[in-house]
This record gives sequence, C-alpha cells and structure tokens, in this order.
Amino acid sequence: MTKDTLIGKGLLRVDAAEKVTGMAEYTGDLDLAGVLEAEMLTSPYAYARIRSIDVSRALSLDGVIEVMTGNDIKGLYGPMVKDRPVLAQGVVRFAGEPVAAVAATSKQIAKRAVELIDVQYEQLKPVLTHEEALSPTAPLLHEGLMDYEKEITANVIAGTNICNHFKIRKGDVEKGFAESDYVLEETYEVPRNHHVCLETYSVIAQFEKEGTLHLWTCNQSPYVLQRALAALFNMPWNKVRITIPTLGGGFGSRVYPSVEPAIVALAQRSGHKPVRLTLSREQDFYRITNHGCTATIKTGVRKDGTIMARQLVTYWDTGAYADCGPLVVRNSGFTSAGPYRIENVKIDAYCVYTNRPVATAFRGYGIPHVTWAYECHLNRIAHELGLDPLEIRLKNVIQDGDRSHTGEKMVAVGMKDCLEQVAKAANWKPGTKPAVVDLGDGRYRSLGLACSWKGTMRHHATSATVRVLEEGSVEVNCSNVDMGQGSSTIYAQIAAEELGIPVEQVTVRHPDTFITPYDRTTSASRGTFHGGNAVMNAARDAWQQVAVYAAKVFRCHPDDVKAENGLIIDPETGHKYAFGDILNKAVIGGVDVIGRGNSYMEGGTGLDRETGQGANPTSFWMYAAQIVDLEVDTRTGQTTVHKIFAASDVGRAINETNCVQQIHGGVTMGLGIALSEELTFDDKGRILNNNFHDYKIQTCMDVPPIEAILVEVPHPLGPYGAKGLGEAPVGPVAPAVADAVANAAGIWIRRLPMTPERLLEAFRKDGK
Repeated sequence: MTKDTLIGKGLLRVDAAEKVTGMAEYTGDLDLAGVLEAEMLTSPYAYARIRSIDVSRALSLDGVIEVMTGNDIKGLYGPMVKDRPVLAQGVVRFAGEPVAAVAATSKQIAKRAVELIDVQYEQLKPVLTHEEALSPTAPLLHEGLMDYEKEITANVIAGTNICNHFKIRKGDVEKGFAESDYVLEETYEVPRNHHVCLETYSVIAQFEKEGTLHLWTCNQSPYVLQRALAALFNMPWNKVRITIPTLGGGFGSRVYPSVEPAIVALAQRSGHKPVRLTLSREQDFYRITNHGCTATIKTGVRKDGTIMARQLVTYWDTGAYADCGPLVVRNSGFTSAGPYRIENVKIDAYCVYTNRPVATAFRGYGIPHVTWAYECHLNRIAHELGLDPLEIRLKNVIQDGDRSHTGEKMVAVGMKDCLEQVAKAANWKPGTKPAVVDLGDGRYRSLGLACSWKGTMRHHATSATVRVLEEGSVEVNCSNVDMGQGSSTIYAQIAAEELGIPVEQVTVRHPDTFITPYDRTTSASRGTFHGGNAVMNAARDAWQQVAVYAAKVFRCHPDDVKAENGLIIDPETGHKYAFGDILNKAVIGGVDVIGRGNSYMEGGTGLDRETGQGANPTSFWMYAAQIVDLEVDTRTGQTTVHKIFAASDVGRAINETNCVQQIHGGVTMGLGIALSEELTFDDKGRILNNNFHDYKIQTCMDVPPIEAILVEVPHPLGPYGAKGLGEAPVGPVAPAVADAVANAAGIWIRRLPMTPERLLEAFRKDGK
C-alpha cells in the first residue's frame, strides 16, 4: 500500500461537477408524493402577551389540512438551555417568532390561511439591548430560567437576564497593571450580522406508516437533531431518522434545531403525508442571526511592549432564546485575551437575553468579535508606544511549551510562523512600521496587520465506516456534513490513500442517522481533524481485512500485501489483481469488507467554572495572520482594498486547493464583516434590511486579490498532521483593515462595519 501519494495534492472536489451543472439535490429539490406545504404565522411584535388566537377561518379554508398553535404542543427545546417553545405559548419574545403553523395542499393556500388567523396581542415594552436587559428595572424575559433544563456550560445568574457567565482567572491583573508602564482601556462593538447561506432553510417531515419519523433537512448536526426531536416528541432514537441532502452553506447557522420541531408537529397531525417548509430569504433572516457583542478591554504593558496584564468584559446579545449562545460565550471567552503570553488575565463574558431574534454560532463561535477587540487594541498600544505592530506581536506571541490562559501546555503552535510568513509575503520587516503613501486628492495608502487563534473546544467522538465492495468500489460513511467546506473530498482522498485506490473509486455518502455512524456536530472546524481521523482509521481497518483475504490467496503474510491504483499486488510475482478477483477467490461468492474507525480524544478536560482553568480543554488550535493593503479616501470615506495576504496554519494540507479555497472564503466573510455587513433594527425590534438589496455582502466584484499562505506545523494527533482551518481566516480581516485605515488616515474605529459614513463621521470628529 503506497503512502503519501495523494496527501497534499490539490485534487478537484468530488462534488464539483454535480454542483456546477445544477445536478446537486438540496432539500428544497426533493419531490415527495403528496407533500403538504407549510407556512408559519410570526409575531409582528418583539415583546407581547398573546391574549387570544382564533384559527377557525383558516381551518375552514379549502385545502387546509392542519393548523397548530402553542396550545396544541407543549414542551421546550434548546441545545444549552431548554427555554424555547415549538410555537409561542402565552408570550412572544421577538419579532418573527412563530405563533401558528399551517399545513395545506399548496403554498398559496397555506399563505392565505396564515392571513386568516386572528391573534390578539397585548404589547409590552421590548428589551432591545444588553444594557436594557441588565438594568435593575428590566423585566425578566424568562421568569422560569432557574427551572429550565440546562447543560453544564450554561452558568445562569438567578433573577437576571443572563443565561451564561463565563470566567477566566489567571494570576493577578491588578498587580500586573500596577507593574505596567502604560495601561489602555477601550470599548469595541460588533453588531449583529447574518450568515447568508446560499440555500434558505428547508425541512420535510413525514411520519411513515411503521411509526418512524423521517426528516430531510439542511442541518449541520443530524445526530443532535435526532436526539432533540426524540426527546421533544417522546420517541426512541431508533424511530427518528434524519437525512441530510446536499447542504447549501451553514457557517454555524444550522448546528441546532430551529424550525424542525414545528414542522414535525404538523406532520404528526397530518397523517402519513410529508410536510415541507421552505423559508423565503426575508423569513430566513429572522430565523437566526449572529450575536451582537460589546467588549471592554484593558491592557497593561511595559515600555518595550511586553504584555503584563489583560482584562476583558464582554456582553453578548443572544436574543429571545439561548440557543447555543452560552457556548459561543464560553468558546470566545476562552480565547479572548489573544494568542499571547500573558501572566495575568481576567475574563468575564455574559450571555444576555433580549427581545431580538435568536442568535447562534457564526463561523468562529464569537472569535471574529473578540479578535476585533484584542487586535485593534494591541495595534493602538503599539502606536502609542511607537512600536511596530509586527514586532510587538512577535515579542509576545504564544509558542510551543507555553501555558495558555487556561493552563493548557501548548503544542504545534503555528502563530509565529503565520506572522513571519505573512510579513515576508507583504514585504513587512519586523521593527519597521508600515509606510504611508500620499496618493493625492486626500487619498492615502498603507498596510494593516492582525492575527487570531481559535481552539476547537470539541473532544466529542466521530465515527466512520469504510466499505469495500467486492468489485473494488468504496463507500465512506460519516455524519460530518459537507456544507461546502469540502469534507467529502478530504474523506475520499484519505480513504483512497489508505486503500491504494484512485479517488474516483470512492463515494462519500450524505449523512443519514439510519446509515452513517455517529458524529456530534459539523462545527468548530473539526471535520478534517476528527472526521479525517475516523475515516483514516476506518480505511486502515478495511485494508487490514482486505490484506488478510489477499494473504490467503497469495499464501503470504498480510503485511506483505500492497495495493496501487486500485490493484492488489502479489508480493512474490508482482502480478496485479482487481480487488474483486481477490475477494471472490478468498471468499466464495464475494464479501463486503467494512472497516470501522473513530477519533475519540483521550484525556480531554473541561474548564473550571470559577477560574476557567483546564489542562486539556481543546483537541487542537487554529492560527491565522493577515496583512491588508488598502487606500482611504478622506473626502468620501471610501476604502479600496488592493490586496490581502492571509496565512493560516493548516498543520498539514491534505488537499492544497481546498485549503486555499477555505482561506479565500473565510477572508471574504471577514471583509464583509469589516466593511459592509450589519443588521439594522427599528425601535420595535424588527429587522429593516432582511434582503440582499439592503443587506450588503461582498460579491466577487468587491473582493480584492487574496494571497493564501499555507503554514504547516503538523499536529501530533491530526490525520497526517492536519488541523482544522475553516474558521480561523475570518477573524483577522476586520482589525487588519482598521489598522491600515489608522495608519493611512490617522483615525481609530471601534465599531463595525467601517462604512464610508462611519469613516466620514470619524474624520469630522477628528477635525480632518
């Protein structure tokens, strides 16, 4: 069996042809016989009591099969705190919350039925900001908070609107500040934004005649969804089947249940007919958003730039229901002091209920938010001390053998390598601050720098099977969902490498809880590390079985059997045989070979609730550094990004092309956060820009050239040394842009996005 013939090659994605030709089948493309169409009535108010609901006119409409309200289905759900009803019960907590659901024979009839439902509300004053929610006079948005079922991550505070308080305590920050030559305290803000998946959310639910609930949905975590629905509807796990067709993006917006419970409830009362809900783009904006965050950061340093102490207090607007907000707060708080050696650290991160739409994970689990704060802050400190931003980072950056802020001994740290390689690519020499070029007419050009790190925080096991059929084709089964990140290609590449066959002989199946084995979630950039390990181990197990069969035919030891290009080689004669020929000779009639593997990580620990300390809380870390080359027009506030240099530590690039594409995608998302993306709300908590006309993402015409730099610092536990990659490139973009703007135009921006209007206002305040 040849080694390392495929690992590192930039192979074409295995699903490329079907996607570019339009043959990929998404949930909304499924055509089930007799499918009923669903529509939901949502609240126009951010906070109100439901006085009455009259569905009689809707039920009398010809073609309406079922109408449900919160009175028809009890029970609460939620991944961290079970605080959310399937349909609003007695009170609505955000504009857009589902109040009633309809199943009808057509979408038009379902929409008409929704219009006929009469709901009487008593409006209440909404709580729209974390400041309002934390006021002593604020209403408790969840009076039963202490009685809800919770995960250990949710450190709720009784009598408040706080559903998690995460803490880190290391050293003595007050002593560190006292020993500092310079102390700076600032506040940074990141507004809510949207995930903007290519595919809007779509769900089909059907109770099959033998009693199985079969759900087709565009969700990132089929097994999490299976178990949540089983608990909510009091069903055994083996009666809940989740099938994930092709997924058109996720970015954290589809990790946990959202609209699925309501559609399952409709299907349960609609006989054995399937029920489908496909959201419009406008509806999808209300389904889920990213968190808004305010971070106050205080740092003490020596004159030479040595960081002595750092303190952060962050507030996260999680909206009406917790969803995975407590997890976002923990995962971001865990890294929020930055990738630096700091002896004295104090972190307090709060997840706060408000009357805004539910917020969930976004590519990085809060890392773009805290990176914005700590990197802008460090650049400002470097400016005030007259130091080079690159030099101050290289002086303080965390390295192998150092202890993290939570007490973990660091291994395979690629942060310094990323900084050095990105600086080399941009011709930025340590100790030399970037030059400013006066382009005339009020336009200035310069460079900006930022870096970031992220721990995956996922020790959960992933399982996989690799099946070798008797004619030599191979099937990989894993429940990690390929939502565009290319995991199917990685798994095919790994299986082909281990079995000595061409990638074209491998098929990676879509996740299905009745077929593909357990995986907790497709999140936290864990697909290559955990899923890759599971597939690698399963492929090795399958090969060992094949080798045993071949050894019987060749009359040799199994270790002497090799394969190449899909053919098994006789170690004595050198003759090559098809897999099927060997299996048929070894076992009359042939046999399916099924290899099994998992990626369970030994020795994982949690974090102490009071101190945030833990010896091994994350399977691996990701590192990224970026330099932005841009110009600023001080007359218009317009920025023009000429180029972005982006280095990411991938551990080992299994598929070089895929890694470059991941970096390009992450940088593009980060650029949108930096320059244009912001959900705006009116004073009633309603989204004002829930469409692509008013919500501005970066298009292919907006994105500048991106030079992706693959840094390889192999991880001892990763498959072939690989680490995760997907989330790390998002974080550094915005602070690097802000640094370049500050260098070029002399203004420091603390709230995203950096729109022309915001820059012009900053110029006016600065007297420029």
